[in-house]
Amino acid sequence: MTAIQYQGRKTRRAGSEQRRQAILEAALTIIVREGIRSVRHRAVAKEADVPLSATTYYFKDISDLIADAFTLFAERAMADVIEPFRQQAFALMESFSADDLKDPAQLERLLKGLSEMTAGFIINEVTQRRGHLIAEQAFLQEAVLDKRLSDLADLYLRQQMMLLEGACTLLGSEHPRMDAELILSTMMTLEQRLLVHPENALMEFVQPRMHNLFSKLLAHAHG
Repeated sequence: MTAIQYQGRKTRRAGSEQRRQAILEAALTIIVREGIRSVRHRAVAKEADVPLSATTYYFKDISDLIADAFTLFAERAMADVIEPFRQQAFALMESFSADDLKDPAQLERLLKGLSEMTAGFIINEVTQRRGHLIAEQAFLQEAVLDKRLSDLADLYLRQQMMLLEGACTLLGSEHPRMDAELILSTMMTLEQRLLVHPENALMEFVQPRMHNLFSKLLAHAHG
């Protein structure tokens, strides 16, 4: 799978597309609030304030509705979460030259900037976009059971891996893909942990952990 693809009935009119989007957003709301097993045509129709016949018209199969809800989630996450972070991170990294990073003081400046930026991103996800993280966890878990979602999850994670691999390459990593995997797994583990313990969603908790990770990666690249 190389592009995001929707499963349900396609629409040709703007009004129809708005109703279809409302149905998918209602499904995501239910997933975040009650869990994926609560997604039923009647519940979604009530949440979206549309006739029951509308949900069954666009999505005869409830699995298609769930798949398309997660497709909408992934599409928005890539545009609204991943891409802005990529722009911010690359702007920071590109402000340092290779010669700059030979200077321990400059290297530490970059380390501090990257760890604070990444920690801020994680904290914002937990405190301001909690629903996004819950939907992501549900999406990745459901992908274990649904082949269509596993392909979409692979694409979603691959987009993030490409961002991080590019960053690791820019930082001079000898093994950018493996370093990218380590960063992504660390971030996702921290996010999952903070969903359970939001009282730890603080800069003094998250930043040292990201600093520790980045310092090891950069020390190896510039040691």
